Amino acid sequence: MSFVYYILGFGLTAFTIMDLIWTTLWVDGGAGPLSKRVAHGTWRLLEKLSGRRKKLLTLVGPVILIATLLSWVIFMWVGYTLFFAGSSGSIVDTQSLGPIGWIDRIYFTGYTIFTLGLGDFAPKPGFWQVVTAFGSGIGILFLTLGASYVINVVGAVVEKRSFARSITGLGMSSEVILRQAWNGKDFHQLDLLLINASADISKLTQQHQAYPLLHYYHSETPEEASAVGVAILDDLMSILHYGLKDKESVNTILVQETRSTIETYLDTLTSAFVKPSETEPDRPDIKKLQDTKIPFVEEEAFMRDLDTLSRRRQKLLGAVRSDNHDWPKSDA
Repeated sequence: MSFVYYILGFGLTAFTIMDLIWTTLWVDGGAGPLSKRVAHGTWRLLEKLSGRRKKLLTLVGPVILIATLLSWVIFMWVGYTLFFAGSSGSIVDTQSLGPIGWIDRIYFTGYTIFTLGLGDFAPKPGFWQVVTAFGSGIGILFLTLGASYVINVVGAVVEKRSFARSITGLGMSSEVILRQAWNGKDFHQLDLLLINASADISKLTQQHQAYPLLHYYHSETPEEASAVGVAILDDLMSILHYGLKDKESVNTILVQETRSTIETYLDTLTSAFVKPSETEPDRPDIKKLQDTKIPFVEEEAFMRDLDTLSRRRQKLLGAVRSDNHDWPKSDA
């Protein structure tokens, strides 16, 4: 039986350390197998309990983050306890010198991992002293990586909401932003917006890939939802790319770069989190901007070009719905 305890204890401890390092340090790896299952299971449970109410869904991200940290603690603690259970003499009661029970092992390994111990129990000299020292190192590793992971995730949440505000603050539809950006001859007022937006979306894409837990953080208002901001921006790019007669009125390089970063962002989300919608969302309506005298192409030609973006727009709608929001209404 002691051999089984050694195998189970070593396996659980090694698996937990691997998942911890995978999730917190491997940027291209996403979440580890344990973290991924904990996040998905917690999400499914909370989704049913909340009824997808926006106020309650804002708690999902923090709860999953806490559940992930607790899963590391529990698996590591259990694994280390089982390993010490492999030998009846691995721990010595320095006070009564009596036999060691399961509660004593749990107590000793917990203090070894999370503190330096109290002195009422000690490892047997030799091999078990080395194992105890290793456990203390594991504890320090967990506390360091766990703290940095929390800081990075929370920081990424703030940044993605800041990005959403930078777009929705200009208007909740592409038509509104386009109307404001037109100065009577061109749209070069949008150049700085596109430069910043492209950089922000690229960073957001990398953050979603490095910290998949980020997807479970939902905002209560659409103004702070990154998926809504990206949807509005993509509609704006579609009009600027396909809808304008005069291509010199806009910086085409910036438009193309922004469209490319959005495509990469959508590919990242749909490869791991988001299921594309089966229907296409409402298309931007250039007829509402006729009074601005913006030189648009014929509406029929514009709609034909938008036909080629059907799959892309289904991904956008899927991302918006996954964030528990509605597609931004076209209102100029």
